[in-house]
Amino acid sequence: MKKKSKTRKPAKAKVKVRKSSSKRPLVKAAKKTRKKTKSAKPKAVSAPRAGVIAPVNGVLLGYVEDYFAKIGVIALALKAPVALGQRIQVLGHTTNLEQLVDSMQIDHVVVTQAGAREAVGIKVIGRARRGDHVYLLK
Repeated sequence: MKKKSKTRKPAKAKVKVRKSSSKRPLVKAAKKTRKKTKSAKPKAVSAPRAGVIAPVNGVLLGYVEDYFAKIGVIALALKAPVALGQRIQVLGHTTNLEQLVDSMQIDHVVVTQAGAREAVGIKVIGRARRGDHVYLLK
């Protein structure tokens, strides 16, 4: 009886990749593009965005345009008038703050009330994010 010798498979030869000496760029395959269709109805500007449920008896004041973390202030353009001492709620994907308006400024000047279409800064007690909704609670 003969012993079978174990044979090894030959090792695969390593292939060296040589870089092209030409300076022309590689051509990529073109992606198929789809034309976007415009919806018949434009979206309402004052309607809340999906994902945020408006509070009961709440009036939309606007959306957070900027948040200044060091001083804890939100900047927004008002859609309704607001005054000091009124209760507001800031709602977002990860934000839910409810507080009284203690400090409000327009162009670095302290004000007690502000009308619609005015850009204001309101001091808040927690972190807010751009795009969060600000509601006036009644």
